[in-house]
Amino acid sequence: MTFRDPDDNPNQNGRGSLEQLVRWRRDVRRFRADAVPDELIDRLLRLADLAPSVGNSQPWRIVNVRSPETRAAIVKNFETARERSAGGYAGDQSDLYNRLKLSGFDAAPIHLAVFCDRNALQGHGLGRQTMPETLDHSCACMVTVLWLAAREAGLGLGWVSIIDPAEVSKALDAPPEWKLVGYLLLGWPEEEHLDPELERFGWQPRTPFETRYWDTGSAPSRADAEVTQQADNSLGSVILVGAGPGDPELITLKALKALQTADAVLFDDLVAKPILDFVRPGARMIDVGKRGYRQSCKQPDINAMMVSLAREGLRVVRLKSGDPLIFGRAGEEIEACQDAGIPLSVVPGVTSAQGAAASLKVSLTNRDHARRLQFITAHDRRGHLPQDIDWSAVADGAATTIIYMPKRTLAELTEVALVHGLDPKTPTIAVANATRPDERVFISTIGAIAAELEAAHPDGPVLVMVGEALRYATVRDAAEQAEAIVAALDAIPGRQ
Repeated sequence: MTFRDPDDNPNQNGRGSLEQLVRWRRDVRRFRADAVPDELIDRLLRLADLAPSVGNSQPWRIVNVRSPETRAAIVKNFETARERSAGGYAGDQSDLYNRLKLSGFDAAPIHLAVFCDRNALQGHGLGRQTMPETLDHSCACMVTVLWLAAREAGLGLGWVSIIDPAEVSKALDAPPEWKLVGYLLLGWPEEEHLDPELERFGWQPRTPFETRYWDTGSAPSRADAEVTQQADNSLGSVILVGAGPGDPELITLKALKALQTADAVLFDDLVAKPILDFVRPGARMIDVGKRGYRQSCKQPDINAMMVSLAREGLRVVRLKSGDPLIFGRAGEEIEACQDAGIPLSVVPGVTSAQGAAASLKVSLTNRDHARRLQFITAHDRRGHLPQDIDWSAVADGAATTIIYMPKRTLAELTEVALVHGLDPKTPTIAVANATRPDERVFISTIGAIAAELEAAHPDGPVLVMVGEALRYATVRDAAEQAEAIVAALDAIPGRQ
């Protein structure tokens, strides 16, 4: 999930959520060197300045570190502190510590030093007589608001803590009553992830929420330490669920049960919105849609989020359009859960091909004309026509071929298939938004379908069905449909 400028930000289209902002994390350490406009930084700092503070004290003091010489001194400070901290680890933990990237000094264009003014007069000392440390807490609130505002704008924020505060104060000639709270790095992220880098590289996973929350009188005693440790290691589960092609009445009872018992649901863009209404109220809803040919959530991020949520002890549903096992990249998600030791199950769904055929009352097989049904995808991981398609199988007149995701490559695919012997008059039906209220149907031949779709430019997911079985699509309650197919193909088939 990568945002390069505010225009690409999904929150402006109502797709974002506070939870997504929080999950996009603050610990960005890999920045592009592109400049950040001064007016954007000014806007973010003014937003952060609205943060709550004890007694309305506003104790934060922010220094924009622009001097290259000062920055170099602080980087040297970090390197010294990092080497000193490395001595606290041994074995594999030490090796991992030394491999981790723990700052982004090398590329981050914005450096901010945040101090807490311990002698702040603002607020008349309210709340500080009993808990003077709340001044520090107030500054942390401000940093949190800045972090969320930065993420919403597409910026990454890294909070450097491996640093000697006294040396930073000295380098910036800060007043003695100012206490360093954090050294912040801001910039456009080189890459974005839905899980923290420390967790992604195996430093330590997150633990369940329940291990940090209790009702009055229920907090664990020292004698409960063993039980708490067991709870720390408890795992949730992941269910890959097929949402079907779009019609909410086509989801299975097992899928409905999974949605109504889920703690978190990671759903794709293509999942019909009415199906999301089945999700249990209070469950976390996270849009992880992979938007074709546009900036979108990356598969490794989705894998990591599933694992992370399950490690929190949650019942996680990974909701996919159609059937998750058919061109849904389920294999990668299954592998990620298995590698992490996360319990996993799969709930199949009605495929888009099945939904489209049922909606059209078209049989995909015919004992006289199509004894084989094959599904192919029209693009590879680069978005190009796959090079390993069995073209002799596609040209086989005794097969029905369903082409998934064909929008960008259909013209090339049909051209190659015709060269390999596929009859250009082979009946072909394209369906956009199958089974949904805005479903569109294009009845044609394989030789003409690409041009017709290009001219119509339908929105939403499209699949193309090819084969002689489509010519024999009549049933008693679908006479009008049959006449349309016959007219489009200019042929009157014999009836069995």
